[in-house]
Formats: sequence, structure tokens, C-alpha cells
Amino acid sequence: MDKVSQRKALRAIVANIPDKSKQSERIANILQDTPLPSGSICIYNSLPSEVDTKVIIEYFCKSRQVYLPVVDGDNILLVNVDKNTEYQAGSWGILEPLGERLLPNDVRPAVTVTPLLGVDKKLNRLGKGKGYYDRYFASVDTFKVGLAFEEQILDEVICDEWDKPLDLVITPHSIIGKES
Repeated sequence: MDKVSQRKALRAIVANIPDKSKQSERIANILQDTPLPSGSICIYNSLPSEVDTKVIIEYFCKSRQVYLPVVDGDNILLVNVDKNTEYQAGSWGILEPLGERLLPNDVRPAVTVTPLLGVDKKLNRLGKGKGYYDRYFASVDTFKVGLAFEEQILDEVICDEWDKPLDLVITPHSIIGKES
């Protein structure tokens, strides 16, 4: 199997997960109770097919500087958000925050909560294939956290030499770390 086939199979699996809302709620609760490096945090604004991050964003806005990524050409820029931030539809149908767009290297988030299509227990992440987070991780030293529905945990993710493993993955039933 190659990455394209693995992505296609995972998209079909994720499209048929019946309890995304319940799993998202459990993942949010676990993440909120998980010790993470202190400092600012970057969190993706979720699509309906992904673990819902709205509650997570609201939670961290109470205690940290929170940044959301926005697509700028082939790269990600970051916008500082709070409870008053306004949004508009951006690339890929994702609601993007309005505000000053900052280079990730200027912000240097201590933690980045990362979207994924699949992940294995070695913390290898399969993204959607556009390379945004691969380029982001190549330029920023950040603690990488993945949020995954149970159905997204694989025996093995196909990787390339530029793929960076996550530091932590949170599912509705477990936390997978480097020492797991």
C-alpha cells in the first residue's frame, strides 16, 4: 500500500464514524487533563470530518496564547485568537481567524495540536497530502500533539524521510506517547 491508497482508505473509514461528537468530547476532556509544555499553543480549526477542536480552543484561550493556522500559498501562517475573534471561510472550507498573520518561527508555539488522517503507535502521522504541516514542522520546534478517533489508529503509517513523528496522540480511550 502507498500513501495515496492509505489516505483513500482512511477517508472512507472516517466518513463512516458514527460517534464523532462523543469521541471528540472524550478527546477534549483527556487533552485538557494532560500535562503539556507551558507556553503558547497552536490548534487547528476542525472540519466536520476531524476531531472537533472548538471546545479545546475555548478552553486554552482561558489560560494560554492561542494561535490558529491559516493557509498562505503553500505555507501556514498563525493568527492569535481569543473569544472575540471573528472568522471567515478560507482554504479548504476551514473557518480562518481574521487578524494579523504571523510567521510560525516568529511565534514559536510551545505546543501544536495537529490534524491527521491516520496515526500509528510509533506516532507516525499521515496527513491529508498537501504538506502544510510537514513544512511547518521543518521550521518550528514545537511539541506535536495529534487527536485521533479510534478508527484512525493504524498498525503502520507509510512515511517519507521528511515526515516528523508526533510527540503525543490522544484518542478517546488512551494517550500514546514516545514511551508507550
